[in-house]
Amino acid sequence: MLNVTSPWALILSLLTAIVSISYYNNNPSAPEIRSPHCASWNAWYNPLRSGQVGYQANDWNILYHLGGNGPWIEKIDELETPGLEPPKGCVIDQVHMISRHGERYPTKSAGSRHLALLNRIKEANVVLNGSLSFLNNWTYFTDEPQKDFDQLTKTSPYAGTLQAFSTGVRFLTRYGHLLPLHGTTRLWASECNRVIETAQHFASGFFGLDWEKTEKAALEIIPETLERGADTLTPGDTCPKYIEDPAKGHDNGVNMLALFQDVYIPAIAERLINDENNSALGYLTNLEVYGMQEMCGFETLSRGSSPWCDIFTHDDWENFEYARDLIHYYRAGPGNPYAGAMGWLWLNATTGLLRSGPEAGTMFFSFVHDGDIAPLVTAMDILKDPKYDPFLPTTHRVEDRVWRTSSVMPMGGRIVFERLTCPTSSAKDPSGEEAFLRVNINDKIVPLPYCKSGPGLSCPLKEFVDHVERRRSEVGDFGEVCGLEKDVGYITFLRQG
Repeated sequence: MLNVTSPWALILSLLTAIVSISYYNNNPSAPEIRSPHCASWNAWYNPLRSGQVGYQANDWNILYHLGGNGPWIEKIDELETPGLEPPKGCVIDQVHMISRHGERYPTKSAGSRHLALLNRIKEANVVLNGSLSFLNNWTYFTDEPQKDFDQLTKTSPYAGTLQAFSTGVRFLTRYGHLLPLHGTTRLWASECNRVIETAQHFASGFFGLDWEKTEKAALEIIPETLERGADTLTPGDTCPKYIEDPAKGHDNGVNMLALFQDVYIPAIAERLINDENNSALGYLTNLEVYGMQEMCGFETLSRGSSPWCDIFTHDDWENFEYARDLIHYYRAGPGNPYAGAMGWLWLNATTGLLRSGPEAGTMFFSFVHDGDIAPLVTAMDILKDPKYDPFLPTTHRVEDRVWRTSSVMPMGGRIVFERLTCPTSSAKDPSGEEAFLRVNINDKIVPLPYCKSGPGLSCPLKEFVDHVERRRSEVGDFGEVCGLEKDVGYITFLRQG
């Protein structure tokens, strides 16, 4: 296991982030980024807090248009929903979280595209004009790309290490009453360095820096390998048909993305090259312009801001956001026929624990990738779109879509299931209790569109269980959908004790 949770490692990460924040706040060239940023204090749980008081929906903020390539942000939408405190008289007696890893550098594939473009610009040996003139005196945001690619960022206000640690502290603030007095709490992470490190830093924030030594918690690493079948946190790696299907499988997301890139990117390339007198650079391809937009988010994660953000218009960014929505929609969302069955695995395991209640354990924390959260969102039917599903257009951007992922699956994005026990009174049982489910996505309570009759727009647990059982018949059995024979068919490791 990686040794990233030593006190010195965490202290160094925190100090680095503090220095970065100080630089950012005193740097006049840094663009204004309004609340929320990083781990927003506006969304911190307080028993007296009654609603969302942070980011306003009419306040345009680039962090909400980076399509998962930016820092953690609070979820926003036009709906008025309850605050984070439990409904009056209710208590949270069990909590489940599935979280994307914290803020990271680009993957090797994306980073290689960035470096190829920058090398081409360097070899052209020309002076750039207009919005690209910053490149005459700019360096890439990592001096050691082959070392940093795929890893968590450790600098700027958006350090992935800091975000994971502060999320653990935030959860301790909200759910500290669920800590068991004795025994060890299990956490789960898929077998990838950045995912493992995220889980470790989260555990340090929640259970204390000495969580491994004192055995307050134990991290179980789940391999991202094909032979795991249904018993996995990463079903996209264990579903053979999904992997191999060229038309409707994993690659469908990239294919649909390319179609929309053809729609919105050529006009940007024309503006940057011809309108701004950069014809000496030659033609910019779709992937090169797309890479420029990617670098806005990734440089922001490592430096706190980026000049790449300023060369694109609001409309360009909303198109980029839509492009990112498309890749998720068709790769592992409602536009992919395998997604529902893949997402149902974690949903089913968690629903069983919700039915059992706190006797089965009070806390369950899982850490994965965005490609593993999209199937869960699909299986939950929480972003179901009666107008467009399962064909989100690639010929133009649609503003009235339900599928918006920037504030659902940012770096560090998390979906939390809270089991509520609330008083209920009836003629037969005037002093009884009933269980309900509440969903919290990135610090916003999100009512289930098909079930919100409980306190604070929660869902009666019995109704939620019925919905999950119905969804299995709709999305199909994982083994059958994926072409697996004699598969176990469900997750076995998600348990305490």
